[in-house]
Amino acid sequence: MSILFALRYYFFYPSFFLTVIFPGLIFTLIFLLITIWFERKAAAFVQLRYGPYYASKRIGGLLQLFADAIKFVFSEIIIPNGVNPVLYALSPILVVIFAFLPMMVIPVSVIPYHGSIFSIYYKLFYDPLVGKGVLVPFFTQYNLITVIALESLYPIFVIFLAWNTNNRFAVVGSIREAYLSVSYDVLIIISTLSLAIEYHTLDIAKIVESNIPGFIANPIAALVFLIAMLIGSSRFPFEIVEAETELVIGPYTEYSGFLFVLTMAGSYVVNLVYALLFVDLFIGGWLPFTGLPGAVYTVFKAAIVVFFGVFLRSVYGRYRIDQALRGSWKYLFPLALVSLLLGVVVGFIWIR
Repeated sequence: MSILFALRYYFFYPSFFLTVIFPGLIFTLIFLLITIWFERKAAAFVQLRYGPYYASKRIGGLLQLFADAIKFVFSEIIIPNGVNPVLYALSPILVVIFAFLPMMVIPVSVIPYHGSIFSIYYKLFYDPLVGKGVLVPFFTQYNLITVIALESLYPIFVIFLAWNTNNRFAVVGSIREAYLSVSYDVLIIISTLSLAIEYHTLDIAKIVESNIPGFIANPIAALVFLIAMLIGSSRFPFEIVEAETELVIGPYTEYSGFLFVLTMAGSYVVNLVYALLFVDLFIGGWLPFTGLPGAVYTVFKAAIVVFFGVFLRSVYGRYRIDQALRGSWKYLFPLALVSLLLGVVVGFIWIR
């Protein structure tokens, strides 16, 4: 094995490439910066303001975001009195890790037997249910239930983060997170369960390769999942955990500097993870492409979904916690049960 072949083999090894390069840590970092820029620019456009403008005027103020990021990263980290410094610093890191972790089992494409840079890994990532190699960092046939299980851990670490700040306003913000997490987790679990029953599998790749997008097979589940995704990632109009007038920024109130950047990154990473899952389950995933083009196509569609979510900031006001909970349990929960029933019927008479 030559050195060049070895470098190429390990660089494009799916567990490394998809974790570190694309759509892993490096892409996610750049994507988060662009998403925040888009969020500010879209809000400014709708509200007839300039938004990011003075730094790099010719490219729409894009470099302003990098300037802001550098400022936050190198700002002083202030640790309040009376907290455990280790747990205080560790909490934002755990939030980001557990927000990112579900991405490790979400397939972004399939590996063709010939003609792709990933074809040499075909047998290593072979999925017997699909009959093809699957482009995913860690392969498991039960990736659908694994993603949901890992993603449900994220709110626990937000609550843990707030508890470590020893600030009553942060704790109140974390209680709001707990209320919402119970509400949206139920909706997401039921809507994904309806897809699992409908397609007779817990393998996301098999659902995509069935060539029947979920929004056609079960549009009600798609609607419920989309709204629950917005609640779960704290996007408008469900940015309830934070509230400038009474709770400042909720669980993250006491954090500053680089730790504040990590706390903010968590919700955007969750948004991207849910968007990838939504693309695979409901809007066709990587089809009709395979290999690297398929992965790029999947992430491109997920980016559109994320941009749609952040655009809502411009056109919606924030719901109150009681309005969001009532909407979840009074309207969306019965709708989720209907999607479950529809999944049973369609899975029995149409999808084999």
